[in-house]
Amino acid sequence: MNLRVFNQTFLEPGSQTLMILGIIFLCQPWIEVLHQYSVTIMLIGLIGFNVAVHIPPPEKSVIDEDEANPAAHGGGHG
Repeated sequence: MNLRVFNQTFLEPGSQTLMILGIIFLCQPWIEVLHQYSVTIMLIGLIGFNVAVHIPPPEKSVIDEDEANPAAHGGGHG
């Protein structure tokens, strides 16, 4: 697993989750510790998301048509 796959699989969704949790923690009045650290959690998610969107997505493998289907160019029977 390289950085691009790790970014797409874990870093970007995790950062989005942290931002959403920070907003939820900010709005809930019952647990004071979560309320105190809600802005910090949102900022960590925001910084992580900024890093994640600047990493390009994984490159898709290109299939060469000549190697994928040799019969299409007269390489088959006949």
